[in-house]
Amino acid sequence: MTKKIDKSGNAPVLAWCALAIIVFGVIIAIRIRLLGIPLERDEGEYAYAGQLMLQGIPPYKLAYSMKFPGTCAAYALIMSIFGQTILGIHLGLLLTNAGTTVLIFFVGRRLTNATAGIAAAMSYGVLSVSPFVYGLAAHATHFVVVSVLGGTLLLLDESGPQRLGRLFASGLIFGLSILMKQPAVFFVVFAAIYLVCNDVRRRFTLKTILLRSLIFSTGVILPFGITRKFSCIE
Repeated sequence: MTKKIDKSGNAPVLAWCALAIIVFGVIIAIRIRLLGIPLERDEGEYAYAGQLMLQGIPPYKLAYSMKFPGTCAAYALIMSIFGQTILGIHLGLLLTNAGTTVLIFFVGRRLTNATAGIAAAMSYGVLSVSPFVYGLAAHATHFVVVSVLGGTLLLLDESGPQRLGRLFASGLIFGLSILMKQPAVFFVVFAAIYLVCNDVRRRFTLKTILLRSLIFSTGVILPFGITRKFSCIE
């Protein structure tokens, strides 16, 4: 007599996956339909500075801003791949938004389970396409969020204290988020506090905690040193 395998436990997950495919399909269709909308004010600023960077002109030499040049560099990268057009910029935004959605899923799955990750990713996808939050404009916040989520995913590491490369990479990505927009510094402060508290909870030695904090902080600071070297800051 053969046993019947009960697959009913997989039904909710499959239902969530089917719903996610529909939701993400609609979101992508909306973004593709609106790729050609005119650039918003901030987009024009970033696009101009990005064009200057593609011409070999460093940040702050001909275009001045109170903002760090991270988002301008992101624009330069996007335009170098997809072209210096409105369509190219918004296509880069579409891919950035898709990457953010994927990272939200992985963070949600890491913290809870796959169902929570799918629900969180769908929620973000729907909310981020709203014009009321300028979701269709490639503002700096899009690049901040994707950087912070990448750093967070690397930081949520329960392996041994010897995984220092992963910790450095997390700090590096968090540092990039500040280059995108200065208020991201609060995410970095939260990450540093989480790192120390988590290490204390795992009963690492004081020497190990200080070493891990130093490596994380070095990763955060490194992007600023590189930016200082290649920009026209007196």
